[in-house]
Amino acid sequence: MSGQSRSRNTAGPSSNAPTPVILGISNVPEHASFQQVKAQFDKLLLRGGDRRIPYTLNLAQAAPGKKNGGAGTIQLSSLSDARFLQSRIQKPQFKIMGNVIYFAKMTGSLARAPQVHNSFIVPTIRPEALKKKKESLWNLRHRIRVCKVQFGVLGRNEDSLFIEWEGDYDPEMPNARNEEKPTAYLSFDDGREGDNPRSVQIEIGGHSDDFLRRITIPMQQIKSISSAYDFGQPFVHFVLHCPPSFEIRPQYMPSSGDEIKDKRQSWRRLRAFDTAHERVVPFASRSLRVVFTRDEDHLTNFMEMAKYVRLPRLKQSQAEYIYKSDLFGRKELQKFERLITSLPWVVGFQCEALLRNCLLHTSEIFALEKDIRRLLQVSVRHAAEVLRQYVILVGGVSMNKETITNCFKRAERECNERGSDESVVSWPLGTFECRHISVTPTSFMLEGPYPEQSNRVIRRYGDKFEEYFLRVAFADEGGMKYRFEFDVDTQEFIRERVGSVLKEGLIVAGRHFTFLAYSSSALREHSVWFVAPFEHPVYGYVDAETIRQSLGDFTKVIRTPARYGARLSQAFSSTDPTVAVLPEEICTIPDISVTTEVVFPNRVTRSITRDFTDGVGTISPELADEIWERLRAIRPSRSKEDVMKPSAYQIRMGGYKGMVCVDYTLKGRKICPRPSMNKFDAPESLDIEVAQAFEKPGPMYLNRPLIMLLETLGVRHHAFIALQDDAVESAQERLNTPESSALLLDLHGLGSAFRLPSLLPRLASYGLGQLHEKDPFFRRILMYTLFHVKRELKNHARIPVPDSWTLVGVADEYSVLEEDEIYACVSDKGKPSRWLEGYCMVSRSPTVHPGDVRMVRAIGEPKDPKYAVFEKIVNCVVFPTKGPRPIPSCLGGGDLDGDLYNLVLHSDLHPPVIDSPAEYFPEGDHDLGRESTIDDIADFVVEFINSDILGLIGINHLMLADQRPQGVRDDDCKALAELHSKAVDYNKTGKPVSNKKVKKPPMKPDWQAGELNDPGNGDFYESERALGVLYRRIQLEKPDELKAREPIPVGQAVKQQSVVENALNAKLLRYLVKADLRRDEPELIRLLARPHARLTEEELVVGTILEQTSQPARRRDMMTRLRQQSGDLVLYVKGVIHGDPGSGLTEEDYLLRWLARAWVALQVGYTKER
Repeated sequence: MSGQSRSRNTAGPSSNAPTPVILGISNVPEHASFQQVKAQFDKLLLRGGDRRIPYTLNLAQAAPGKKNGGAGTIQLSSLSDARFLQSRIQKPQFKIMGNVIYFAKMTGSLARAPQVHNSFIVPTIRPEALKKKKESLWNLRHRIRVCKVQFGVLGRNEDSLFIEWEGDYDPEMPNARNEEKPTAYLSFDDGREGDNPRSVQIEIGGHSDDFLRRITIPMQQIKSISSAYDFGQPFVHFVLHCPPSFEIRPQYMPSSGDEIKDKRQSWRRLRAFDTAHERVVPFASRSLRVVFTRDEDHLTNFMEMAKYVRLPRLKQSQAEYIYKSDLFGRKELQKFERLITSLPWVVGFQCEALLRNCLLHTSEIFALEKDIRRLLQVSVRHAAEVLRQYVILVGGVSMNKETITNCFKRAERECNERGSDESVVSWPLGTFECRHISVTPTSFMLEGPYPEQSNRVIRRYGDKFEEYFLRVAFADEGGMKYRFEFDVDTQEFIRERVGSVLKEGLIVAGRHFTFLAYSSSALREHSVWFVAPFEHPVYGYVDAETIRQSLGDFTKVIRTPARYGARLSQAFSSTDPTVAVLPEEICTIPDISVTTEVVFPNRVTRSITRDFTDGVGTISPELADEIWERLRAIRPSRSKEDVMKPSAYQIRMGGYKGMVCVDYTLKGRKICPRPSMNKFDAPESLDIEVAQAFEKPGPMYLNRPLIMLLETLGVRHHAFIALQDDAVESAQERLNTPESSALLLDLHGLGSAFRLPSLLPRLASYGLGQLHEKDPFFRRILMYTLFHVKRELKNHARIPVPDSWTLVGVADEYSVLEEDEIYACVSDKGKPSRWLEGYCMVSRSPTVHPGDVRMVRAIGEPKDPKYAVFEKIVNCVVFPTKGPRPIPSCLGGGDLDGDLYNLVLHSDLHPPVIDSPAEYFPEGDHDLGRESTIDDIADFVVEFINSDILGLIGINHLMLADQRPQGVRDDDCKALAELHSKAVDYNKTGKPVSNKKVKKPPMKPDWQAGELNDPGNGDFYESERALGVLYRRIQLEKPDELKAREPIPVGQAVKQQSVVENALNAKLLRYLVKADLRRDEPELIRLLARPHARLTEEELVVGTILEQTSQPARRRDMMTRLRQQSGDLVLYVKGVIHGDPGSGLTEEDYLLRWLARAWVALQVGYTKER
């Protein structure tokens, strides 16, 4: 009976009744009515003649302004009906109004119809999230009539506004010609459609206008908002971090019947609305006053919408006086040009920075002319230094309630206190002061000079000519990369804006700069080099063309602009200068290669030759030692005893580019490059320049693409969860002691510029351990460190993996390793060497194809005599030179010219199955059929910016894998992996990948919400993949809340100055009595001054940026620059404190002076008012 009961409960009322099947449907066009959708399903489910399969269709409730919710269900009577549906939707895909409709199982048994079950995973959005989405659309429904739009600049006391451009759209006030005025409306865009940033928009255009114009203000760029009434008319006043976007489109667009398709890129980006606007837009676009028509509800509606989207709190406007002004009129700008061109260029550069960076307006700069000319009587360098300090300080005058005149006096006083003797110390060799220009849609910004690692070209002409070189970056407003927007076509604008600058050049402070070249890494950041002509005492007249001609013979690549540009870029790679070699010390050796017949996916068979030694040569121990000694002299941190001597270096030498690994069988001074390293001919350039020395192993971290790939290959969720939980727990526990905190900082590469990982343990040894526990400054450092670690875990799945490392790849020169064997030894900071042994997973970022990981066997310690050639090689992975294909080429097309490889011994991450590596048909270069010119390279740079979709491909690949049952094995994911491979090579082949080929999923997982979006707002579904589980396990504070939180309970904090002085006084007092503490105080006051910035001091010391952003890659680049430049500055200040040991002082006097400088530096740091 019990068995029958179970059978009856399973089968239902009748064992012969068919089982209904309910399928979820998604990606339904929201502008399609229920009748239109049903009509398409009626056609789809015709079995023959007029006989239609019975079905029930349900569509989700529509949001305001839409006709359905974009998803729903279809219920079929039986499994056989479901199979029939499956047969109809496979080829061709079922579409409604151009949208591919996706199906997936909701209820019912489809065990016997796996094709239907596996076609698509319908993401689930919680009902409360959908409710939130509808509330958002309803709360942002208002369109507010605007009668005036005014751009200008705020007065210094913020009680006045100087209007530089105005648009009048008041329907009650006729214009001079008594013509109909355009209408203007303000609205809020929540950014849901097309994944645009949330924004405030003002749309302008009347019925008789041919075009509509639009001002788009991204909400994250709004600094403050105020409101008031102007003669009874309500207005709001926006103060922006950067200018808004200006756009235009035809008033009447042709209709295709598909509303979504018609909206796509219908707007076109503009620099300005008209010629009058174009003149003032670089200087007067950050203060925007919007006057509404006389309606009591307008301001109320605006306040409600602003509150809903959490814009800055609306305050009462203080701008009581409104003036029509001409601060940036044609005459004023011409007067300004005459001023800066009459000044030495380095001084004029800083004056132009004051204007272009919107720090001062023209009349304020004219008022400084007398003081600037007075400073020039001291020296040009002194005047430039004062103005540079002023550029830094003047941005904070409103915060300090300081006048701009007093701020200038403060800048001058600080520079005077420093003194004129600057011969004590200079920047490290291989570093130079670089000036930067950021070209935006409306203007260009000037920055610097900043210390940066130099390159071959800069060093060739010497430090006296550094000012003739500029780093020019092309970016959207606010320094963000240009992005693809759903409804705005930016490509033509970029061709016009970027192309004109590249081909016509820039005039900066009266000096004309032209496009020179780029480095490969800078191109990825849309940055290039410009140069102005100069007369050199050795090389004569120098301009962009003579520099390019001097670099070598590019005949082999001259017909391909991308390849030509890539070869030129070698000379602009950031490198440290080391030693020169003689021609007889260079011995070219052949590559080790293999040729195999390859059948590509397109069924074409071709013989392919691959180099096992692609990009790597050898070097003798003697020459390697010379290089290392030179690098140690440049970077003192490498001089410590526990720093390992590298076994490999990434170099540039003439036209050679790649790696050299120490070959201990070579005698004397020898370097042995290979043909695969030779990119162009430059026989006269024999200096060895080092791009990177690999003196220590890198830690290994998981990332989102690798996690998705490993999950596809069978690694279980718990393996990733355990590692992330361990990382969080370990990070929290390591905050408890100075020694463990130092390990945490070191593991995540934080605090290195200020030597925190070594400083914290030393503080404890000096009896200052209580600072770690009770000093607010140190506790904030640790709070920000923990926040940084957790943010990387949550938003990037950057999870540290034990028993795993990241090492540079080199080749087995002697072919002793077998096909799937590797050798690796890691050694770091005096720790015992560890030889990797056993099964090991190898990968290389990025991982996009299911075959992008391999399993190999690490041979362990080289006890066998045949492996003796490896015994001195450390912190590299040696790959075999046997087999049908080089292992690096199986890992996303890697090679050995400096690529880094992840080695994972942690067995929980070893996949149970390994897929075949990718094999893509090689594409040729874009050949012009003639020699390239610099204009051709400029065209390539423009198209590179327009076609820079590597990130777009990567994220859509991940999201598709999240929604497809086969993960990265899905055919669409494999197609994207191939596009990714082509996009990676675009900077060399010159063949772009169209963004139209990038398949996009219909919905987004919660882990893709980013930092500025709420994953529960109805636009994101809860991912059931490992990435979704990991994402939801981490909770983060808002950065503003973190900064506001007190790090130490009230009453428990200690005063840092007292603790430090008490610990040091007893040991140093008798020496300090002998030292002259007053001698060096002025200079150190200048060096240790704290300029106002948006970063806190703790962020600077840790080397992180807490602020949220929609472009985390941009923030990572900024953090890298922050760490590099602050590290160079720390070295500089330490050099000033140390002084010159060769100054004729006795050793005791030198040490006393050193001690005095250090003590004064400490006191200055504690002084609040200097």
